Amino acid sequence: MSNLSIQMGSTTVIAINRPDVRNALNTETINELIDTLNGVAGNPEVAVVILTGAGEKAFCAGADLAEVQRLASVDAVRGYFGNMARLIHTLQHLPQPVIGAAFGYTLAGGMGLAAGVDLLICADDTRFGLPEVKVGLYPMVVTAPIARLIGARRALELGLTGRMIDAGTAESWGFVNHVVPKADLMAEAHKLADEIKSGSSVIARLGKEGWRLSQDLGMDDAMEALKSLVSLVALSEDSREGVTAFTEKRNPDWPSKKGSRDL
Repeated sequence: MSNLSIQMGSTTVIAINRPDVRNALNTETINELIDTLNGVAGNPEVAVVILTGAGEKAFCAGADLAEVQRLASVDAVRGYFGNMARLIHTLQHLPQPVIGAAFGYTLAGGMGLAAGVDLLICADDTRFGLPEVKVGLYPMVVTAPIARLIGARRALELGLTGRMIDAGTAESWGFVNHVVPKADLMAEAHKLADEIKSGSSVIARLGKEGWRLSQDLGMDDAMEALKSLVSLVALSEDSREGVTAFTEKRNPDWPSKKGSRDL
């Protein structure tokens, strides 16, 4: 049985489906997520991805500690957590924008997943944290993406204390885009996806790539890369249609939505 629940479409919803263990990430689940995301990456029909969890208690409680406890060598431990790093990298480099819909416990590797998505909506019951220190571990792999969003010292404090923060604090720290009532979580995620889909999927993909480069590179290198990327944007069929529609005071009729593959 799959550890994921998947609803394919222009907005594809992927839910971690292990609610009995608070959607903890074992190797099988991590590999399924990576394989699914790689399949979505090459699917031109998918414009936006929503990542969430099944059940009511947790988006994702992090690593499957039962599996971690069985790891008996340095290589095995490096392999498991290296796979977690590969999952976050896959999320960040997916061509399509990824919206996270978090709720309940969003801890450890689960908070790492929440850092790896592009936009994050969370329910008002969400609790974020890095509690690994309380079981003799430390959130080494997920520290990097989390610190880039909330700042180095805040990430270190969460890692050293294991303290949890509520949804409002996460929003004020810039980790979360929007906090909504839990009953509205998926509807709000789909609403955001629809807003993205109303524009050009080509421009959205190039925009995500530009955003990622601006985060990963130093200022000079980022500006150099973005100068080249904006040329692709401005010369695309969708950009030409968008500008023409603006001057003609009408809504754009995006060529990419009619099957054009030309940037």
